Amino acid sequence: MNQIQSMNGNTTITARVMRALPNIWALPRSLSLDWAYAAAGQRDLRLDLLRGFAVFAMVADHFGGSSWLYLITGGNTFIVSAAEAFIFISGLTVGIVYGALAMQEGLRSAQFKALKRALTLYKLGVALTLLFASISVLFKLPWSDQVQSGDPLRFALNVATLRQTMYLVDIPLMYLFLMLAVPAGLWLLIKGQTVLLLAASTALWTVSQLFPTQLQVPWPIMGNTAFNLAAWQLLFFVAMAIGFHRKALSERFAGLPRLPYFLFIGLCLVRLLQFNATRGAMLADLIPGLNTQAFMNGLFLKSALAPGRLIASAILFQFAFLAATLLWRPVAALFGWLLLPLGQNALYGYTMHVVVIGLFSAVLPYLPGSVMNMGAISTSLQLLAILAIWLMIQRRFLFRLVPR
Repeated sequence: MNQIQSMNGNTTITARVMRALPNIWALPRSLSLDWAYAAAGQRDLRLDLLRGFAVFAMVADHFGGSSWLYLITGGNTFIVSAAEAFIFISGLTVGIVYGALAMQEGLRSAQFKALKRALTLYKLGVALTLLFASISVLFKLPWSDQVQSGDPLRFALNVATLRQTMYLVDIPLMYLFLMLAVPAGLWLLIKGQTVLLLAASTALWTVSQLFPTQLQVPWPIMGNTAFNLAAWQLLFFVAMAIGFHRKALSERFAGLPRLPYFLFIGLCLVRLLQFNATRGAMLADLIPGLNTQAFMNGLFLKSALAPGRLIASAILFQFAFLAATLLWRPVAALFGWLLLPLGQNALYGYTMHVVVIGLFSAVLPYLPGSVMNMGAISTSLQLLAILAIWLMIQRRFLFRLVPR
């Protein structure tokens, strides 16, 4: 009897201890519920946060130098850059916003507003290119050779007719052409022809991979070496279709366990990082005689948005979005003050980063020659540039002049 009582006493103590300890099996679900993103209005703040990080990475990468920030931004040499995030999130936003406008106000109204946005991008792109080109030529910046300084009128005419661009100001030009195509994309989506839109976009991307030099959409553009529009449009229109059908897709995948899938996509990302870090060394064993260096360069070629880069973007975007969803509260508490304003004013941030980099590059020759090779100093300068743009947003500096 005493032995039984002792056993019961031990069981009671064990039960008390177990009740005092957290249920490890319930922790993942508890964390995901406590920390998860909860919609607080029609605007998806997760997209703003991720776009804000893209602005952060863009400024750091374009600023250059030896920086500790490249551990998280990629230093513009990683298999995915801030440009992919910009174009993809822009496509998502277009699908969500203009799709809703088409359903509420009519297709023509949404198409007109898309073209109005394109006009804004045209004016910004031309003005920013001419300003940046002038600074580049005046201070003889490294990329000033892209400007026909001997014939400035011809250069200005080429810029105005969308036949020339240059380093740092090529993204607005690509975004302009994409927005000009949005009315046609909206028409297909409203008419229930999403498959046709995606098939046409995929076909154009495929042809661009096979004949990159022959296919110039909409026409050859001098200085446009970083972004082949025929390839990059795929990222935009896939995202636009996802944004347009967001509610239906959310309902279809509502039953998908988010945490296990997050862990799965995280493992995929780890494998992708290993593959990139070893420069595809495993392929040398599978395919004897393969020039792995050339193969990897082609597989992840940025200008062509090559297949490897597309796959890497899909994996990284899913991981980032799920991380922002499941870990929203701590991430937003730590970084929201900086990233949300940058993301909500991304076009403004892009514009001002071009001006900041241009002005800094003009004074760089007067600084000690090795300053950009000093990690601590270079990192500090990059952070100061980011904070300067953030402060401009807080002060609404030139908001009436520079679009957001």
